[in-house]
Amino acid sequence: MTDGRGYLAELLLRRRMPEGLKTLGRLARLAFQPPPPPAPPIPQGQLEGCVLLNDRAEMLRRFPMGGRVCELGTYRGDFARIILDTVQPDELHLVDVTFALCRQDVLDHAAVRRHEMTTVAFLAASDTADFDWIYVDADHGYEAVVADIAAAKHRVKPGGMLVFNDFARIVRPGFGVFGVHQAVCEFAAAEGWAVAYLSMNGEALYDIALRRPAG
Repeated sequence: MTDGRGYLAELLLRRRMPEGLKTLGRLARLAFQPPPPPAPPIPQGQLEGCVLLNDRAEMLRRFPMGGRVCELGTYRGDFARIILDTVQPDELHLVDVTFALCRQDVLDHAAVRRHEMTTVAFLAASDTADFDWIYVDADHGYEAVVADIAAAKHRVKPGGMLVFNDFARIVRPGFGVFGVHQAVCEFAAAEGWAVAYLSMNGEALYDIALRRPAG
């Protein structure tokens, strides 16, 4: 789904669209897109070691320094800048359909590697578990998040993490339909990845980090 030319064109259009038109687009999607079904519960055993944090910047301060990191969907590059300053990764791979809106100080950073393509196309290019953690902040639609998870889970090293922005179920005007909560809960319940961190961001758009089993 996330490799099609039509989908790529849609993403590029959405990236360049003024905020007012984006809101109208979300309202239209809300009118025609059915809400996702109730998410399955994440088993309690996978929550026992979870650390609750006040925001995602604090979460980054708990991550190991350095390493090989990937951000799927960087937009203006503001969170990428925080990653660079806080974690100081050896490599930060940024994946987006366009970097036209991304801040120059991020693009020029020595650790940054740019990949101008869809997220699934980038992840599918290798079957090696080569990232210490991957931050998923691309298309928030349910099907897109499911596709990102399926492609990303094999790229995370054992003991590494998949981190998701906007872990929320949203079906309301102005935001449209977010499928992140549904997709992440389904994945965690099915594959047993433990919840390592939950960060309390504004608007209840939390970040959640799942740890790949070491075995």
